[in-house]
Amino acid sequence: MLGVVTNPHMTPADEIIRSVADDMSVGDTFVQTPVGVYFGEPGRTVSDPYFGGVGPDRTGCIECGECMTGCRHGAKNTLLKNYLGLAERAGVVVNPLTTVTDVRQRPDGSWTVDTVKTGAWIRKREKAFTAHNVVFAAGTWGTQQLLHKLKDSGRLPELSTRLGELTRTNSESILGATRYRVDESLDLTKGVAITSSFYPTPDTHVEPVRYGKGSNAMGLLQAPMTDGDGRLPRWLRFIGVALRDPLATARVLAVKGWSERTVIALVMQNLDNSITTFTKRGLFGRRLTSKQGHGEPNPTWIPAGNEATRRIAEKIGGTSAGTWGEVFNVPMTAHFLGGCVIGDDEDNGVIDPYHRVYGYPSLSVVDGSAVSANLGVNPSLTIAAQAERAAALWPNKGEKDLRPIQGSGYRRIEPTEPRSPIVPVSAPGALRLPIIPVRRVADEKISRAATRESSDAR
Repeated sequence: MLGVVTNPHMTPADEIIRSVADDMSVGDTFVQTPVGVYFGEPGRTVSDPYFGGVGPDRTGCIECGECMTGCRHGAKNTLLKNYLGLAERAGVVVNPLTTVTDVRQRPDGSWTVDTVKTGAWIRKREKAFTAHNVVFAAGTWGTQQLLHKLKDSGRLPELSTRLGELTRTNSESILGATRYRVDESLDLTKGVAITSSFYPTPDTHVEPVRYGKGSNAMGLLQAPMTDGDGRLPRWLRFIGVALRDPLATARVLAVKGWSERTVIALVMQNLDNSITTFTKRGLFGRRLTSKQGHGEPNPTWIPAGNEATRRIAEKIGGTSAGTWGEVFNVPMTAHFLGGCVIGDDEDNGVIDPYHRVYGYPSLSVVDGSAVSANLGVNPSLTIAAQAERAAALWPNKGEKDLRPIQGSGYRRIEPTEPRSPIVPVSAPGALRLPIIPVRRVADEKISRAATRESSDAR
């Protein structure tokens, strides 16, 4: 559905990343990323290549680096283009700019969903919808906020006490290497948002990230890199770093042309650490906060990530950087996950294996909050896969629901064949049943990296 392909082009940043991987003796872990982008012929618009003509036209990617600020060229495959547009063609009514404020169960077991216009202060345009089934898919932050609110208010008293547990940050750190001046011969904005990656250690994953020309506001988050640990507080060592090289510090803090001078290094790990979110009463009402959760403590810095970023900085003649939060041992994450995880009962999870909320089987959670672990990679395709699986197990309207009753244990069931699919069966993006089981293959590259690290340790 997302038209995933392997990024077909090497960019200047990819060449740098591959060189760093080679220098760190893990060059065999370097790969180009799978991305949901239509490449085709750059800049050329063609009729729908995915859904047999019922989807929108697409334009070949021009590799401008603007994916995360919103593709304006029609190359990026998105929820709007690849899902909602097709749903509207099938008769679904989409209500944009609508914020849910309350979900109330009616005497007959159905639900009333109260909404207001998103961002409205005065004319809120309050509106209520009724439904037999409600799906929470507001993203991890939005879904957790709403479910905590409904539990605190007594709307959903049977909601699992595990709500908020196993919330994940993908064990991330956002770093970067910045040149002082733009080098016209080194276009660091070229490519899609993320184009390649490598593993400096078996559980640490580094990707180069980019923004397009003119997208420099993120540079305000950047601060000179300061390692963690040590006897002195990190903020005090940060001051020492800044004073020892004030020129380099000034260069890191400069924002002009930042996206053209910077290779962002997104560092992720698949380690078992987590936080637990909960609400706390404050001056302006209850707010979402967190504490240390299951597993190891969340890392305040990732040594392999810092080393890789310093090597990137050397390659481009720049300075390595972290974020301001890291100065106070609060790393930044781009991937907030979990908190409404799957479990075999309400004592071990918020939702069942079919994404139904324990205690309220007509409610479902289908977004990143259902992801149970730190993936160590970008989670978008995992979220999409879980969502498509959950949707495929729903019955067609009027047909028998084959999903087992909650509490009766897990049972594998076959996906439901759609009665009248909007996508022609001959289209590349059509659902094809039965689904052929995927043979599990060990990741030989990461295994080799693990073996090498073990040998080095000996």
